[in-house]
Amino acid sequence: MTEGCTHDCGSCGMDCTSRDSPNFRVYLAEGSSVEKVIGIVSGKGGVGKSLVTALLACGTNRDGYKTAILDADITGPSIPKAFGLMRGSAITGLDGAHMLPGLSKGDIEVMSSNLLLEHETDPIIWRGPVIANVVKQFWSETIWTDVKYMFVDMPPGT
Repeated sequence: MTEGCTHDCGSCGMDCTSRDSPNFRVYLAEGSSVEKVIGIVSGKGGVGKSLVTALLACGTNRDGYKTAILDADITGPSIPKAFGLMRGSAITGLDGAHMLPGLSKGDIEVMSSNLLLEHETDPIIWRGPVIANVVKQFWSETIWTDVKYMFVDMPPGT
């Protein structure tokens, strides 16, 4: 920052450290590999985002690509039910710091909040920053194994 800085970077031509934008990037866990990420989004709920996510993952998997689904719809997770995955399908890894995703019969890796709950029907009433942090943890603390395409089932309105 230079002397006399007003912090109004829009009208300033100086190149200083206060102009640097923060880095919001969240890195994958060591040993994970995800090549392409595709988000399934909609402005409203009940339009079939989870169905589209599941069908895209199945079709891509059938074409021979390693696929995964990150269920970012924390308060309304439906992906595990679509794949017949039960509570406990996603587990904490041997090191205790990382999670291993659930694996469908077709070898699609799935991470969802209700795979980690004590009772998969327990309601989740989290909002805002807490949900964002859970999604970050699913990304950065799960060991994703050589995933070519990851589909992210987003919550309504994102």
